[in-house]
Amino acid sequence: MSKQQLVRRHVGQKLAAYYAQPANLVVGQSMLVDDSNLSSLMGEWHWKRVFQRMYDEREGHWLTPVELFRPHYSNILADFCVHATKGVESDSEIFELGGGRGTNALLILDHLKDTHPELYSKLTYTLVDSSPSLHQLQQNTLLESDHADRVRFELKDLMDVAEAKTMLLPRSDTPTVVLGMEVLDNLPHDKVRAKSRKKLEQAEVRNTRYGYQEEIFVPLVDPLLKKIIKTVPAYTRPTLDPIWVPSVAYGVMLHLLKQRKNLGMAFADFDWLPPPDLDMEKEQESPKSVWSHGEPIVTDMDGTDYQCYLTSPENCDILFPTDFPKLAHFVDRSMTEKKEVKVFKQSEFLQTFGPSHVKATKSWLTGHSPLLDDFSNCSVLTVTSNPAAKTES
Repeated sequence: MSKQQLVRRHVGQKLAAYYAQPANLVVGQSMLVDDSNLSSLMGEWHWKRVFQRMYDEREGHWLTPVELFRPHYSNILADFCVHATKGVESDSEIFELGGGRGTNALLILDHLKDTHPELYSKLTYTLVDSSPSLHQLQQNTLLESDHADRVRFELKDLMDVAEAKTMLLPRSDTPTVVLGMEVLDNLPHDKVRAKSRKKLEQAEVRNTRYGYQEEIFVPLVDPLLKKIIKTVPAYTRPTLDPIWVPSVAYGVMLHLLKQRKNLGMAFADFDWLPPPDLDMEKEQESPKSVWSHGEPIVTDMDGTDYQCYLTSPENCDILFPTDFPKLAHFVDRSMTEKKEVKVFKQSEFLQTFGPSHVKATKSWLTGHSPLLDDFSNCSVLTVTSNPAAKTES
């Protein structure tokens, strides 16, 4: 590690170490065989009991909506892809960023093969991941499936894409849908501080002579941050506290918009996170970083939270909330081809693009659907050339 580096590079190194662990320890999978039969539940209380069993008997750390609500959540994403490519008769592509265990790709391809064989027959599905262990797990999942001839795999660091050091997509007119399910929260962020509209600073991490690392602020010179702030001036408004900026997410979005004209996107993630659950008796060290708007949750493999990304131990997940209105503003202002950019609450997105799938998850007794009611702190950013679908009655 160099003596001084941008915060996003330090965060990126910590996340790379976390995701270098065996894949089965990181991304969870429910071990229950009847976890998709949600309509048989008797209501919210019944779901909570099943949910607890899922977590007690899971393999891995986190259970995502894809894993919890399979196949319904992925079927809705598949239907979104159909909507985003409506009218397309040529070859098309789906790129999934941060593909987890490969479950989402498998279920989407299953659904498209069954319901839209004409689209499926001309489709290439590419999973992109920076974790070698997840990359291998995705191959194990999909190359042994019926879709082996439809899938491709790329091991790529999205920070290199954001900094224009490598390409994610070649430039092409091929109709393309990019999916990112809970990937934004794990993309490295930067911190910026505005002393005034003209005096902007970026945070960096440096090693001290005393053997620990600390955060400092220096004049803003990073080209990517300059481009972001020019597009989203809200980051330059002077505040008492600095602000976290999802610089890698913004850089990736710029690349996608530049490389593909016929582009649809759906990115789902947390729009809000609760404060960390800290055990102050164990928090021996004071934070070496400055509290900033949009603070992440830093948690280890045992579920223990920490107050500072600099002083947390090894193998910690770092999860950021996403300011979806700012992200949508950035995407809208960065487009060369006019498209529809929308932000949905996740439940609204699911009802808009998959009402029949939502209906299949509702309790026969109370009508409760965990697909809609859980993950209420999630939103979805969509980019489409077609107007948003209307919810079916």
